[in-house]
Amino acid sequence: MEPWRPNPRNPMDRIYPKTFCFNFRNLLYANGRKLCYLCFQVEREDDFSYNDSDRGVFRNKVHPLARCHAEQCFLSWFRDQYPYRDEYYNVTWFVSWSPCPTCAEEVVEFLEEYRNLTLSIFTSRLYYFWHPNYQEGLCKLWDAGVQLDITSYDGESRGELGTQTVGESSTEPGVGEDLECPQGE
Repeated sequence: MEPWRPNPRNPMDRIYPKTFCFNFRNLLYANGRKLCYLCFQVEREDDFSYNDSDRGVFRNKVHPLARCHAEQCFLSWFRDQYPYRDEYYNVTWFVSWSPCPTCAEEVVEFLEEYRNLTLSIFTSRLYYFWHPNYQEGLCKLWDAGVQLDITSYDGESRGELGTQTVGESSTEPGVGEDLECPQGE
């Protein structure tokens, strides 16, 4: 019997509103929210345009035999859709969880391939924000030029990760604390 394999190259067209509200709510303890959703939009910089094929939703694949994080699904899809590395792209992600260290490293490598691409990531929650290697992954993204922001439940920006503030007005422990990013490493 052939093991189940994810098809990372086919994004969903849309996400149901209830699914979005449940998974993108900014919570310190996000019980029951084990999936990561990545909503994306790709704009070509020559005319800042996009069409329906330039946006969609990826969800991580969690089958034990073939795991694929939402970020990895997007990177695989993008390489197939946009093979030309000399065009300019503005890419925006809205993710329910911030990237893990492995995905952060893969995104940095991807950005080295596509030097004419700018990436903005708006995340609902920081994944294991108390672990230094997860913090380092976010700092590597920041150092690679990725705009990183945390969104509130209303979709408003709560602060920039790379400039230390991660939600000054937050009453949630840990969320408003400073995130130290080493410079020039």
